[in-house]
Amino acid sequence: MDGFAVVDTETTGIDATHRHRIAEVAVVHLDPGGAVTGEWSTLLNPERDLGPQAIHRITAAEARLAPRFADIAGDLVDRLRGRVVVAHNWPFDAMHLRAEFTRIGLDTPFDEVAGLCTMRAASVVMPQSRRSLIACCATAGLPAMRWHTARDDAMAAGALLGHMLATAPGVVQPTAEHLRAAAWAWPELPRGVVAPAQRRPADHIEPHFLARLVERLPRDEEPVVDAYFAVLDDALLDRRISASDADALVGVATRLGLRRDDVLAIHHTYLRALAQVAAAAGERDRSDIDLVARLLGLDPVAAAGDPVHLDPAPTVGGLVLRPGDKVVLTGMMTADRDELTARAAAAGLRVMTAVSRQTRVVAAADPDTMSVKAREARALGVPVVDEAAFVRALDVLAP
Repeated sequence: MDGFAVVDTETTGIDATHRHRIAEVAVVHLDPGGAVTGEWSTLLNPERDLGPQAIHRITAAEARLAPRFADIAGDLVDRLRGRVVVAHNWPFDAMHLRAEFTRIGLDTPFDEVAGLCTMRAASVVMPQSRRSLIACCATAGLPAMRWHTARDDAMAAGALLGHMLATAPGVVQPTAEHLRAAAWAWPELPRGVVAPAQRRPADHIEPHFLARLVERLPRDEEPVVDAYFAVLDDALLDRRISASDADALVGVATRLGLRRDDVLAIHHTYLRALAQVAAAAGERDRSDIDLVARLLGLDPVAAAGDPVHLDPAPTVGGLVLRPGDKVVLTGMMTADRDELTARAAAAGLRVMTAVSRQTRVVAAADPDTMSVKAREARALGVPVVDEAAFVRALDVLAP
């Protein structure tokens, strides 16, 4: 064999048979002695909601632009070929890898005994330790990692294997089943189709979407901006501009032939209208206006100026729900889904299981989610808002 391929996957859920997918995969190469000789990892677009984001911390804004499994299958196979596969809780990773390869019509050797499981081996070498990768590494005296990222978890599992190769080599010697899987005749697949996608650094700040609009754009006539106002109003319902919202705003501005200075002027108009609606309603708290100003790339004092009229007028405070509105929930919410559904129904909302043109909003755990419901909502022009905005609107509506 050529050595070991230590793999780790971050997934949208536990059970691959329930349509859960891989959202990040990593492979770390070790030589037969346990030394690291290479690493590779990428985020994946799972083409569905991301599930337990509080655990893996992958955002939909990152994953939606990542490659799909089919795009990187050749790169992954190239890193598995000829090596004994290793994972901490191998049956879990085997199940998800097998399911992903099956979706693209590829057979694999990945049954439950095909890979070397460091969790199982650690239970023999250090029986006093709990089973988790974090606990096993701590018991072995290995350094802490950025847990629940595929790359660092694979590195940690590799370090744990190296520790056991040095201290109890008989426990982690490859079996006949491991070697059979290592010799699997993988087909030749295209490699380098797309570049791997990495997680954003913790301090990453996304450039404002205005930076993606050109300064000067030739046009034949003054553009009609109602379409931009409509998209802007939907984008600001939850008082944030998600990556999907930003794409939509840039897209409609480009289609309308709007230059960057045009869009800034439109933002000023929108902000002045919002300030006037707030004043007419007796609102003295400027925090909402200041927040919208920042989202639009403006100085909050820009809300002053001549009266303007937008039909419909911007809503102070964002999303407003009314009894009878149809709403749809998607993704793994922070709140219990059944409890949230019951609250919405008690407030007079109609909680639907499918999106239609009559849907008021889709409330999502992550507004950039790639769930089927969110994709249908965007196609129909239905706003997708985050859970916090939906709960705030529900609190106002609830008796």
